[in-house]
Amino acid sequence: MLKKVLLLLAICVGLSSCGAAGVATAVPATTQPPAQETAVAWIAAHRDPDVPPLPFADNPDPNQCGIPTPWGEDSPAWLNGIYEGELVQPTVLLYDSHSRLSITTQAAHGTPVSVILYQQNPVLDYYLVKIEGAPKPNEGWVPGPFLSFNPVTELQELPNSE
Repeated sequence: MLKKVLLLLAICVGLSSCGAAGVATAVPATTQPPAQETAVAWIAAHRDPDVPPLPFADNPDPNQCGIPTPWGEDSPAWLNGIYEGELVQPTVLLYDSHSRLSITTQAAHGTPVSVILYQQNPVLDYYLVKIEGAPKPNEGWVPGPFLSFNPVTELQELPNSE
């Protein structure tokens, strides 16, 4: 029962961070993006200064995100800080939502995680993951390129490594 309540809460949080029409949100209406063309500016103005830019394209409009859906698989996953053959995040950051307004927690490249939710978006998909056995906060959203469904080690992921 507790697991179902937590899942429902996570879906609601995901929807509220998504700006879905008709969904009550925890964010006051005065701080929500007023229009699609100002979404990037709104995110930039509300993003914590410690949130770094991504090395790949992100979703420009939080109003166009998908609805988080339960992952439904028990297959393991690993945080993967490698992008285009380079270890760009030795410590992978997990975020409050796909808007990446704040960092909720972090873990080393290669850390095993459980996937809770999946959010398909126009440019970049996100996964809500839980770092098993870690102290709370131990959950957050990770951009798709920073998640692997195959065991991750630095040498396995780097091309031409000997």
